[in-house]
Amino acid sequence: MSRAAVWHVEGIETPDSPDGVVTGRVWLTLKGVEFPFEAWSDFPASVISSAVNAYSSIVSGDSEAFSYVFDGPYFLYYQYEATGDPLMYIEANCDRDENEVQSVVVGAVRLDEWRTALLHAVALIQAEIAGKPHMGELEKIFDRHFMLLNQPA
Repeated sequence: MSRAAVWHVEGIETPDSPDGVVTGRVWLTLKGVEFPFEAWSDFPASVISSAVNAYSSIVSGDSEAFSYVFDGPYFLYYQYEATGDPLMYIEANCDRDENEVQSVVVGAVRLDEWRTALLHAVALIQAEIAGKPHMGELEKIFDRHFMLLNQPA
């Protein structure tokens, strides 16, 4: 059985200096569509942190939230539906033309499935940055993400 939403994190490279950033490939498969594109090169820790922060906003009571892809004109819009089986409506967008946002893919995902997809991505990043030089603060951030996502919504 395929899942409706999967975060992919690959090829993590940690910085050689304290002022560097974590790079690699990060993308979302939503309803079979790769967003922004398969093997998208970006800042995985930032992209996943943004998505976790949006999830946190939703489970804290907000009905909608946004998260961002940092190397390109892409973002995700989330809307929460609490009736019945809690659902997260997700719209993956491109705002290359600020006057006309293009919807790339839209899908409804059970809130718990979304939490699990984020938890998997967080665990992948944690494994790649653990014990590496200059990762102390980022390790703390991802430990907090892990703790948040280990609590069912």
